[in-house]
Amino acid sequence: MEHSYFSLIESGDIFLKDSQLQEALACYSKALTFSPQGDSLLRLYSNLAVTYKRLGRLQEAEAVIQKGILINPNYTSFYSNLSSIYKLQNRFAEAVASLQKAITLGSGLNDYLNIIELYKHQKAFKDAFNVAAAAIKKFPNEYEAHLALGNLFASVKAFDKSISPYLKAIELAPSKAPAYNNIGVAYKELGDNQKSLTAYQKALQINPNNAAAHNNIGNLLRNIGDTDAAIRHLDYSIKLNPMYANAYSNLGAVYKELKDYDAAIVYYKKALELNPEHTDANFDMALIELSHGNYRSGWEKYEHRLKMPELLSKTYKYKTPMWKGENLRGKTIILQNEQGFGDNIMFIRYVPNFLALGAEVIIRTRPELVKLFETIDGVAKVCSEDENTMPEHDFYIPLLSCPYRFDTQLDSIPAKFPYLHPNKEHINIGFDDSKTNIGIVWSSSRTNKDFKNKYIGIQNYVELLNIEQTKWFSLQAGEDASQIQKEGFEGRVVDLSSELIDFSATAAIIDTLDVIITTDTSVAHLCGAMNKETYVLVPKPADWRWMQDGDSTPWYPSLKIFRQTQKGSWKEPISAIAKLLRQRIKEEKRAL
Repeated sequence: MEHSYFSLIESGDIFLKDSQLQEALACYSKALTFSPQGDSLLRLYSNLAVTYKRLGRLQEAEAVIQKGILINPNYTSFYSNLSSIYKLQNRFAEAVASLQKAITLGSGLNDYLNIIELYKHQKAFKDAFNVAAAAIKKFPNEYEAHLALGNLFASVKAFDKSISPYLKAIELAPSKAPAYNNIGVAYKELGDNQKSLTAYQKALQINPNNAAAHNNIGNLLRNIGDTDAAIRHLDYSIKLNPMYANAYSNLGAVYKELKDYDAAIVYYKKALELNPEHTDANFDMALIELSHGNYRSGWEKYEHRLKMPELLSKTYKYKTPMWKGENLRGKTIILQNEQGFGDNIMFIRYVPNFLALGAEVIIRTRPELVKLFETIDGVAKVCSEDENTMPEHDFYIPLLSCPYRFDTQLDSIPAKFPYLHPNKEHINIGFDDSKTNIGIVWSSSRTNKDFKNKYIGIQNYVELLNIEQTKWFSLQAGEDASQIQKEGFEGRVVDLSSELIDFSATAAIIDTLDVIITTDTSVAHLCGAMNKETYVLVPKPADWRWMQDGDSTPWYPSLKIFRQTQKGSWKEPISAIAKLLRQRIKEEKRAL
């Protein structure tokens, strides 16, 4: 009889291991008829609870464990299993308490690792770090303990601090791939692409069929410009795991950057089929749809940007609700700065929409825009993000969510111009009334992620600078303003960089010029908002707001678009501007 009893438990364990759950349940239930006692009963209760849990019969699983605890409250497996049952029921506090009990009874490393994950889920990172420190103290030579600490640092974006525990994990188990893969992610986030590449390659050397490592190295190679290798790795990642949404999204990004939008859309759609809430796939699809004028779907997908870590890290965390269409009569709303200077200038046009809804409008923006935005009619207050106090308000909205909330279509873009105005202040910087006074900008900010496509360089403007009856003024800010001297253009271009103290000063200068020539920068947006005649040089393909064809944009009627006909070459659009300028000057002479 005793032999049959133990045989039933062993058979049940085999069935459980092979996921033959009904067979395991039958064996364990039969074993209980023998009225077992002692440690064998504790083991039987524990495995029976696991069987019930995996069958989805959670109440029965919990009941079995509670019976076992009454027999022996110091059996650690009961608390580990009970925690997993609570977790499945979203009873996280009870799950944590059960694991804490298991740990106090001297359980193994897995319970420490599980409680760390539970704390991470609850965003209780201080508690998670405390448990991770305790795990390393108790299990100093365990690979998984150090890996868990590295992962914990990575989860809070402290990638610099994740390196040391990852290196320790690698030292303890150099033949295991996860730490190499994860330290590769950390190095990438820290901007050390070479170390990242080496780590990913090591992970793949250990496990050539690691889909995550192929995805990560593919994404890294995309970022450093090796698109052929990126495609190979991402394709193989998908082959290894056809349900890998991240790999589809990253492959879509490769094709988007190659400007093969048809191919990109196929992969983005697959990523969204697998994960409809995939942030990157939604965001990139939004940019493609907006670029093609599909605004309704594009704006909706564009809201996913608000989940992106790089945006969240720069965004003030409001305690008040984001406005989603509620009645604003008698309410105060803050229009919150978002992304670049040009984005704020472009979307501040929505102020009249909020005023029409009866709202009191406060603008909270970057300090360089405060004085300029104070010229907007009807605004109650403009405050800088640098101010410590937050004005009282009922709602807030990130500026780039305005077109989504107002259901903006191509034919309903707010079009009252100008909507920004210069302060009337005297500007005396050497304008020549006998000539055409032209402002130029040849570079976007070097921190702009698309800088290489928007950069022209002053030397490419030589054809323009040689046009007779013109005087040239540089509106270039930042380090690239020094190109005037470096390239020997001091005699032909007036450097105004010292005058550009904020956008109000820039607007005052722009107002006195005859025409502006600029690459895709915040100056282009400012000129458009002021309804100033401006020639904008855009790369091939252009950012979504400039559309992809034609010489105009529905967002700014005073801007004329000059597009690259060949990616990377500014020769043709600059020659087109030169031709237009010569014609303009000729007509001005006739008018005199």
